Amino acid sequence: MSILNIISWIIFGIVCLIGILANGFIVVMNGQQWLQNKKMGPYDILLASLSTSRFLAQSTLLLNSLLNCCFPKTNLYNSLIKFIHFSWMFPNMVSHWCATWLNVFYCVKITNFANPLFLWIKARINVLIPRLLGMSILVSVVFYLFSLVRFFGHNECYNATGTLPGNASENQVCNNTFIVFVPLELSFSSTKFCLSTTASSLLLISLLRHTRNLKKSGLGVKDLNTQVHMKVMTSLLFYLFFYLFYFISMIIYTKSNNNEKFDRLLINILLSLFPSAHSIILILTNPKLKEMSAHILNIRHRT
Repeated sequence: MSILNIISWIIFGIVCLIGILANGFIVVMNGQQWLQNKKMGPYDILLASLSTSRFLAQSTLLLNSLLNCCFPKTNLYNSLIKFIHFSWMFPNMVSHWCATWLNVFYCVKITNFANPLFLWIKARINVLIPRLLGMSILVSVVFYLFSLVRFFGHNECYNATGTLPGNASENQVCNNTFIVFVPLELSFSSTKFCLSTTASSLLLISLLRHTRNLKKSGLGVKDLNTQVHMKVMTSLLFYLFFYLFYFISMIIYTKSNNNEKFDRLLINILLSLFPSAHSIILILTNPKLKEMSAHILNIRHRT
């Protein structure tokens, strides 16, 4: 392996481990809180679902890369790669839905608009969020199963004839499970990105209005509400920034015909960077999670 490959592997390993540890920490903290209170609010449901799905997706992505590094082009890797891809795709889709509805929840809870529809949603957001999350996951299951059937259909055709009619991209579908899921992933990603962008824009407008009103009243801008606005807005902006990188990396991967290990590793780094960074942001912007993480790190530092 070249020095560039070694450095890339180190970066990928660090990014993946950070994401796995961060999401595992959130899962444990939410589970502990649920055991104590015997109930979970909509925010806790979203956070628990998001961290659990991300933990599974990043663990699977790391396992895939390790197998590809240790057993490339072997029967063991070829027999496991399809199962690993299937195991990664679904929790990955669920994690993006959870993150999107978490952004919408932030927006509706914090912002204030006089629009009747917005007021109706604001009064019912605690009930709507679990239902919207359940519906989006159900839709993802349906389209995921459809893509799964399509993949096995292509594979049966390939096994029977040895080739597929059409161009090279159609032939590639038989040997690359990710390509089969590209239309599903791109369509869902576009929808989720639009929802997150809309929520961030509304929250920014609300923050600007709130700040302007405080300046007019002479109360200053460093009150508690403004600080809450700023923390959530920072979280949303970082989410959109890293999600844009994820979306671009996915497009680059689908358009690329190069199957070199380094190219796949670079794509994996970009795919794992988004969930890892956003999970850290969630911990830093959540007072309870931030306090508990600081407490754990302080204990480890002392020992």
